[in-house]
Amino acid sequence: MKKAFFTFAVSILLTPLHAQEPMSLEDCMAYAVEHSTSVGQQVNSLESTRQDYISAVASALPSIGASTGGNVSFGRSIDPETNTYTTTSTFSNSYGISASMTVFNGLSTINSIRATKVLRAKGAEDLQLARDEVAMNTMSAYFDVVYYTGAVEIAREQLATSRKELEQVRMHYELGDKAPADVAEIEAQVANYDYMLTQQQNNLDLARIALRKVMNYPQGEPLEVNTKVNIDGIMVGEPLSQVLEYALKYNPKVRSAEMNNRYYKINYSTAKGRYLPSISLSGGYSTNYFTDLGDGARYDHFFRQLYNNRGSYIGMSMSIPIFSGLSRRVSKHKAKLSFDNAMLQHEETMHTLENEVTKTYQEMQNYGKQYVQGQKKVHANELAYRSVSQKFAEGMVSVIELQTAANNLLQARSELLQARLQYIIKCRMVDYYNGEPLIRR
Repeated sequence: MKKAFFTFAVSILLTPLHAQEPMSLEDCMAYAVEHSTSVGQQVNSLESTRQDYISAVASALPSIGASTGGNVSFGRSIDPETNTYTTTSTFSNSYGISASMTVFNGLSTINSIRATKVLRAKGAEDLQLARDEVAMNTMSAYFDVVYYTGAVEIAREQLATSRKELEQVRMHYELGDKAPADVAEIEAQVANYDYMLTQQQNNLDLARIALRKVMNYPQGEPLEVNTKVNIDGIMVGEPLSQVLEYALKYNPKVRSAEMNNRYYKINYSTAKGRYLPSISLSGGYSTNYFTDLGDGARYDHFFRQLYNNRGSYIGMSMSIPIFSGLSRRVSKHKAKLSFDNAMLQHEETMHTLENEVTKTYQEMQNYGKQYVQGQKKVHANELAYRSVSQKFAEGMVSVIELQTAANNLLQARSELLQARLQYIIKCRMVDYYNGEPLIRR
């Protein structure tokens, strides 16, 4: 039994700990949105607008209140039955309930409900917009990590190839086929690629720091991301006109601007309504009790007095605005200006979004073409480099031509990597403008 337990314990201790699963683009964006402080603030702001809406609806209901009070008098006081002065100790108390309700106030209450409802809808759009912005920033930082990861791999491969060339050149130098200058040139090339690799590794480290910052991920904890991004099946088939039509109608930026426009329009209606009279109703019920502390039998008992002394009232009041130092006129004109500005902002938002969508769609097409041409360019430069390398080994070309071919291949591979990643980003952005969520689960 002890031997079996010992074997089980040893097997657990020797089991390797699983490393963190690499986070995909969707994982990074979801994490960033969940831990974003700006999104959290927008959630609180949305809840605040919900409370404002509840308050506006409640303001349309009647106001009801109850009151009670007691009083003990010593010495000279007025007898409530005879209405004459008497010198005695008395106790009295009263009870009452009242209610009031605004019947009409220039539609201010209704407009307040409408305005807060619109603000609540605007808050929902702003929340979605905040989530989208965090996701887009995360996507940009994520692809920076992917790009520099690929750049490091390209630089490492180029350095390894250059070192092999250096070994071959040194071998030919020992055989007397190459001059010392050739060896020096290749050594300089190796040093240059080594420096380039160090530079790209530094860029990768900085890109990881930037990604952690955007995600609000602890800088001290390791963050592994999946840099294997597949381009297969990524294509946008919808024409630009369809993407524009959807974006200009349903994008959160446009929806938020529309809600902002409606809000200031309602505020303008509220300002105009302040010229109208306001009407309110009120009513109440009250009763009281009085007794002589020295001779309680002189007065009716408690419940009899409450019944006999009960009273009620109902009233209506109207307030007609006549002159208030031009405050209503100024408020109306300022509300009209705010409404005009909101309309201009909405128009500007539409134009800006239209330009963004058009530019992104065109960039997507351009990067798609660059990717296709880049593949051909890389293939051609690989063939050219192999040919020049073979000729260099045979002594038919100079070191400079070999370096030029190697640099051309390096640049072509880097351009292909950039075009590939940018095409993926632009495709996802066009899909977003066309209604696809940024975070796809």
